[in-house]
Amino acid sequence: MVVRKFNYYRFFVFIVVLSVIIFTTYKLISNYKYKQTYEYKLSLVGYKEDEITTIKNKLSDSEIDKLLELKYDKNIVKLMNEKYFIYKNLSKYLDYKKENKLESYKNIITIINTESNIDWFDNTKETDVSKGELMLVNRLYGLSKDYEPDDIIDVSTQYAYSGVKISESIMDNIIALIEAASEEGYTFVLSDGYRSYSDQEKIFQKYKNAYGYSEADRIAARAGHSEYQTGLSFNIVPLYKSYDKPKESPEYKWLYDNAYRFGFIFRFPDGKSSITGFESSTWRLRYVGSEASNIIKSENICYEEYYAYFVDK
Repeated sequence: MVVRKFNYYRFFVFIVVLSVIIFTTYKLISNYKYKQTYEYKLSLVGYKEDEITTIKNKLSDSEIDKLLELKYDKNIVKLMNEKYFIYKNLSKYLDYKKENKLESYKNIITIINTESNIDWFDNTKETDVSKGELMLVNRLYGLSKDYEPDDIIDVSTQYAYSGVKISESIMDNIIALIEAASEEGYTFVLSDGYRSYSDQEKIFQKYKNAYGYSEADRIAARAGHSEYQTGLSFNIVPLYKSYDKPKESPEYKWLYDNAYRFGFIFRFPDGKSSITGFESSTWRLRYVGSEASNIIKSENICYEEYYAYFVDK
């Protein structure tokens, strides 16, 4: 019987060939897998590494898939870096940027999110009343003439001037606010509350007859577009006091610091008239609930901004 000697050379060659095959196969598989990643696909479009990181952190997989259908645009990631970026508005952001090249990315986000670039005279929309206390009523979004909350009550003269009405759902919060202020020496009463569609129609007509259509539109809401109709908005004023500079009054400062704790916001705050459509109002509050009021207060945003990002996103 012949005993063959073990061929170390052939074994070495076999090991080398097998290693090459394994390594090549691994590289092919790795390369295939890499080509399926968003990193690779986005890099083909033209995005740089830091941009790809931002995209992956900001967008869902389905949103990235849609983004891959678009050409590279340096403005996309810059818009995406803004706090209140909403992907569904991307094409609108980009279109607005093309027409307004000097506008900041932050302002573009705000303008498009709140639809404040839309001419509300001819493009009014229907308020989504299913949102309840978070419904949006403004120059653009309106209520029908038939809309009326089913819980409107007369406010006691202990808390309001005679004839003021409000939604019963927020009465406890109003009382809590007024009593908290009273404990610190401030006396507030409601001076305006719920108005029906027809009430607002009469008020607007009165302004129109006195000042003309354009001036009436500047200072008053058209019927259906007043938040008073929701029963959630009201004016709250110091009792028997008036000020030349009301925002320097201790009552205003107390409201500014505390109204949010009871679920209320200043509906028309300073610096937001281009969004809300109204000049700032010292005593106009709106109930939105404690979660929304805390965010609006801490973020220093108006209700249109909150609604776009947190409610209608």
